[in-house]
Amino acid sequence: MLDTLIRIGKHLSEDRGEWDDIIDVPDTTEVQTKGITPLVAQLLFDLDENQIILDRTQLKVFEPQDAYTFMCIKIQGGNNKAIYATVSPKKSFEQIRKTFFGITDKNGKVPDQGQFTEAIDKDFQFLKTSPFYRVLQETFALAEDFTVNFVDQEKNKADFGKVTKALELSGNERIVLLYAAVKSQEFGIPLPTSIANVSGYEDFLRAKFLKEDKPNKAGSPVEKLCYATGAPTADVEEITIGARYSMNKMFVTTTKNYASNFNEKAFGNNYQASALAQLYLERGSNYLLNNYTTKIAGVDHIIIPHFFSREDVEPDILIQRVAKRTDLLFRYKQLAEMVDDFSDNELYWLNFLGYESDGNFFKTINTIQDVSKLHFNKLIEVFITTDRAFKSIIGIEWDKIMTVGKDNRLSFNFYSLYALIPVRKDKEKKNAALALFKAILEQRKTDPQQLYKHFTELILCHWYGRYKAYGNVYQNDIFDFAARNAVYQYHALFYILNQLNLLKGMENTKTDELTDQLKPSDAFLKKMNYNDSQKAMFYLGKILNSVAYAQQKKGYDSKPVLNKVNYNGMDKKAIVRLHKDLFDKCRQYAILSYNELLFSQFTQLFNSEKWPLKSEEALFYLLAGYSFRDNA
Repeated sequence: MLDTLIRIGKHLSEDRGEWDDIIDVPDTTEVQTKGITPLVAQLLFDLDENQIILDRTQLKVFEPQDAYTFMCIKIQGGNNKAIYATVSPKKSFEQIRKTFFGITDKNGKVPDQGQFTEAIDKDFQFLKTSPFYRVLQETFALAEDFTVNFVDQEKNKADFGKVTKALELSGNERIVLLYAAVKSQEFGIPLPTSIANVSGYEDFLRAKFLKEDKPNKAGSPVEKLCYATGAPTADVEEITIGARYSMNKMFVTTTKNYASNFNEKAFGNNYQASALAQLYLERGSNYLLNNYTTKIAGVDHIIIPHFFSREDVEPDILIQRVAKRTDLLFRYKQLAEMVDDFSDNELYWLNFLGYESDGNFFKTINTIQDVSKLHFNKLIEVFITTDRAFKSIIGIEWDKIMTVGKDNRLSFNFYSLYALIPVRKDKEKKNAALALFKAILEQRKTDPQQLYKHFTELILCHWYGRYKAYGNVYQNDIFDFAARNAVYQYHALFYILNQLNLLKGMENTKTDELTDQLKPSDAFLKKMNYNDSQKAMFYLGKILNSVAYAQQKKGYDSKPVLNKVNYNGMDKKAIVRLHKDLFDKCRQYAILSYNELLFSQFTQLFNSEKWPLKSEEALFYLLAGYSFRDNA
């Protein structure tokens, strides 16, 4: 992973400016698409008149370079003091208040200076004689004016709506950048000047954010081994990670995800890197976190390719191609968006890093490692071919199963599968769906009995309406449709795992092609390679459907016969009892003659002496038969 981050960081560093790592350039694509004009506004601290001024005549149309001109630095978060001369105001106007005027603390103490002044007093005292520091001190006198005009008194928070109202913006205007300016004859600033241009401000930014070259001690510099690159370098030191929101936070002494074998007392000596390597690591981390993440089973993951040693590969271009393929597997996709071409000439492996973060911290919670390009592409291909194969099966209504809303035909992928593996809201840390997907991606075999258990839990959710307990199961108030969708998507999952040879105990199972000469149910059983016991339950399920339909025709819309099924699983006793009940109901509704062949088939295949199916598995094949439509 370090190699990938360094290669990306190095590539991004070509022709990169010294401020690019800290400047936040607002994305105006969305507002411009809507025909809205993005604007830059000036908030003037007039120290001559002792007032704060918003002047509509100072508005200008935003250009990306403005973020650099007025030094719109990224919000730091955490316990950092506010140090912002310019902000993207819709979300960060409160930071202007904190920067220049501070806020009342939890104990009700009123601030006597702004947080920027506090930051200089604490860690940058060499700036206390600068014009910038003096401006900050004088600006604090305008705190009351700011509070009266721009603070929501009830919420005790800066209200940007008051700014837009004061500037009388029209509906097609939007301020995307707000910069603080100052005017003061005393400090030799007779005209409104951006705070970012006051002498001392840039010195502060350099001291806080830019790694300055340290002078070497007398004599020849001592080279040390850089852990990240494996090369000896003169400026190697213990890795220091400034940003809280960074992949490199995995490499710390408190949570040693990737450094677990290091001696904690000698951590600084073992885990060290050159200044340039640290810069590349941070740039690589920022690039992946901001551009290449995806959700796998509801958990945020970063896509991390591992490249081979070719130097002519542009990593950002390759990652873009890889990310598009991950979308095919993990994101909500309509069928029309699926493609068949996954070819490229580069060799790589993929890692997916699951994480939690609110933007102020980074915690690793899952890793999916060493997914080869060949296996990854094979997965996409198998999902696509499975989707097509099941569409051709008469009797399961696959297109209806995969359609959400009106004419919204979804592709079959991990996003679709996620809704099949129930994840309880009160046990989200135990994510069975994520565990299954991890096993598939890492080519580890899955126990089919575990899948039957997941299916049973899903059916119980639908039967009893336990949707509030699960965060990933879609509500379906019509049980017949819910059971149909579940049972045949699970069939598709089994079909996929068979193609990939990833089912324990079913390594030699082969799926057959459909045969036109067979009726739909027989063709389906042959294609899915049902054994005799599974067929017995399938036939019993078809009888169950026949009785339910007869009851519905008699006006029993709830289909009372469904209450005779144990949705926790059908053991042998429950199966025998259901068989007897169905026989009696067929007599009652005069439909026995229509079901005699099915009863005969069940009797021939049901081995009461050596019944091999576990209860969850038997339930699965019972509902498969119940949901199948020979006349569909």
